Amino acid sequence: MRNALKIDNNTVVTIDNAGCIGEKEFDIVYASNRLTAYYTARVAILEQWCAGAHPTHIFLSNFTSDAAWNDYEKGIQQVFDEIGENVPPIKGSTESNFESMQSALSIMMIGKVEFEVNRNHLYNWFVVGKPLVGQEVVEQAHHVAKLHELYKLLKLGIAKQVWPVGSKGIAAECNRIFEGKQYSCKLPLMKTSGPSTSVIVAVDKEQIDLFKEIISVHYEAIHIKI
Repeated sequence: MRNALKIDNNTVVTIDNAGCIGEKEFDIVYASNRLTAYYTARVAILEQWCAGAHPTHIFLSNFTSDAAWNDYEKGIQQVFDEIGENVPPIKGSTESNFESMQSALSIMMIGKVEFEVNRNHLYNWFVVGKPLVGQEVVEQAHHVAKLHELYKLLKLGIAKQVWPVGSKGIAAECNRIFEGKQYSCKLPLMKTSGPSTSVIVAVDKEQIDLFKEIISVHYEAIHIKI
């Protein structure tokens, strides 16, 4: 697992946050509240998949405004529409006593284990999508790893591991996955991947052709020195 918490053999909790991104005057990155919630929920569901789970319940913490709640729900709905699944029940709370100068939200997902995942270093490893952050995410959406493609890889058993790349970049994730082994990749290893615009995927060598048939965005191989 990456940043997920497994609280029993079958239950996984994940969470992601977004701050200073939204529609308010003092937000650092301007994006619609719906898009902000979409990318926040995207990270939380990728963390679920990384642990072999799929969400069954969602909790939304909204620090932006009462008015933002509906758009945040629509952004979460968009994630599940994209992968062709029903959105789980959404519960949560809005900070309505005080008005914030900037937007902020947090999305927690609780899920159940559904997939078998492992980090066998003998698999072929790829980075799907490019590391993007801030306004790049909006302007270069065509370089973002697609959720429905990753989900299809998992359901078909083609992806043996799905590992989102976070704010510390590809190198930080590879160091955790490969545990001291040397590796190389043509993508920038230190650049932040923002809301997990790039995702590391492990594929058995016999299924690489199927992987390439399904993935439509840019990807690069990770070469591991055994």
